[in-house]
Amino acid sequence: MSELRRVGRLLYDAMRRDDPRKAAIAVALDVLAGTAGFVLTGLWLKLMVDGAAAGDQRTVVLAGVALAGSVGLSGAVTVWSGTLFQDLHESSALVLMQDVMRYSSDVPGIEHHERPEYADRVALLRSSSRVLTNFVATCGRSISLAARICVTAVLLASVHPLLLALPLLALPSVWTGGRANRIVEAATEATAERVRQQDHLFDLATSPSPAKELRIFALSEEVIRRQSKLWVDVTEVMAGAKLRAGFVRSLGWLTFAAGYVGSIVFAVAEASAGAATPGDVLLVVALASDVGGQVAKAVALASESAGIHRAAQRLLWLRDYSTAARQPVGDPAPVPHALCRQIEFAGVSFRYPGTDAEVLSEVDVRIPAGSVVAVVGENGAGKSTLVKLLTRCYDPSTGRILVDGVDLRRLDVDEWRRRLSAGFQDYARFQFLLRESVGIGDLDRIDNASAVELALARSQAADLAPGLPHGVETQLGTMFEGGAELSEGQWQKVAIARSLMADAPLLLILDEPTSGLDATAEHALFERYAAAAAEAAASVGTVTVLISHRFSTVRLADLIVVIDKSRIVATGTHDELMAGCKLYAELYAISARGYRQ
Repeated sequence: MSELRRVGRLLYDAMRRDDPRKAAIAVALDVLAGTAGFVLTGLWLKLMVDGAAAGDQRTVVLAGVALAGSVGLSGAVTVWSGTLFQDLHESSALVLMQDVMRYSSDVPGIEHHERPEYADRVALLRSSSRVLTNFVATCGRSISLAARICVTAVLLASVHPLLLALPLLALPSVWTGGRANRIVEAATEATAERVRQQDHLFDLATSPSPAKELRIFALSEEVIRRQSKLWVDVTEVMAGAKLRAGFVRSLGWLTFAAGYVGSIVFAVAEASAGAATPGDVLLVVALASDVGGQVAKAVALASESAGIHRAAQRLLWLRDYSTAARQPVGDPAPVPHALCRQIEFAGVSFRYPGTDAEVLSEVDVRIPAGSVVAVVGENGAGKSTLVKLLTRCYDPSTGRILVDGVDLRRLDVDEWRRRLSAGFQDYARFQFLLRESVGIGDLDRIDNASAVELALARSQAADLAPGLPHGVETQLGTMFEGGAELSEGQWQKVAIARSLMADAPLLLILDEPTSGLDATAEHALFERYAAAAAEAAASVGTVTVLISHRFSTVRLADLIVVIDKSRIVATGTHDELMAGCKLYAELYAISARGYRQ
């Protein structure tokens, strides 16, 4: 019951943020349409037949006028209420989809994107979003159906109280309908991962990024084969579930069919005995037929309601997960305006959720305020994991990261990230205006064209805007009409410029952001950056963390950290490590040979 109340509060809050007055009008109109168009039609027909049998022309005329009015009113009101419900569906879709986006993006870390069971839940939430956003219409039509059933019951009882058994005989159909829906839903959840795999394979076959490798390695048929196999597997599971669900539904309908026939036979028998009029028989026939429609609608609404409940539970799970993930460890502490001492890793170990292998093990290192630190090591050594921990995408499994002596987890994650900037090797290609694609690195200055041009100059892309049709106001990418496509190196420079928009971040992370540039261009870029970093370091103690395979760039760092097999094996300057760290010297020699070639 507690969970049901939470779902109710969630949906009520969504409706309150939407348009409750429009919802009330839509429900009232739907009640009027259902009652006038279906239930009262039988009453007017009864009065016409009984009036004709009694020779009462006035009753016949009045009932005929009422019948015409009911049919016309029902048609007009149905269109109006349908339009209002459609408007509410669109507006509530915006409200609820924004909630999904907000809860998902508010989670400080990225674990829910990378763990399969969480990805399945989010995928199911996304696939059931249309059902969830239709909750206002479902609630409204449920109220309308309840009113229609009540009026039907009163009219049936007016003929004979025993006829009230007919609506009761519809209850098994509603129950079996719900049971059938649960069977199908269980199959949907069981196949969620395979559906995601299908979507991934479809994206591989239709997206531009993997297109070259699909053709070079002749993978198209293999991708299609795998997608087809998954489709067959999912279809077989779902077909079996729907077959079982259909059998369960049929049992409920058999019960109602028996009641339907029995009510008509009973009414005819009553009329034959003189206890009912011909109009009563016609009324029972009309109402019995309408009860069949009511049963079908009740089953459909029960299915929709169950779907809404499940989707709302998934949304509640996401909200709860987001809230729990944002809880600070210990007493909250303010993010410092400037770094005065250091950022320290104290006994930090980390393993990815669901795995046993430690990606980082017992890491101890101090990064002085105002310094540039380079992190080097072979692929898979744990370099990028350090970055994920510093940006709070993950928290350490054990140990602490201290910012001027304060545990990083005590700092508000949003405030901390507002004082960070970063450039990554796997950067995002935001297909916005060039000014926006760079300016989102500092949202407060996204409309400042001068700041954007300065950031482009810092990233050695000062010539990019003049070469585009509308300068910094040019639409990037080919997803939208008139968009300008950039080369790999240009996209990377846009990402670097984005990371350099902030004037004085506390922490700047450069995780191989220049991998698409040649060694000479990268070195020149970092030389220019080093001067800007020194200014930022002098003002707020900015720490710069650099990850690069090119040791000509690494040499610029004040401190170099060498990681091997999840552990820090050495720290020092370039000269110190060349003399005292065999692994560093070997990595440097490999890099130098590649540079000479």
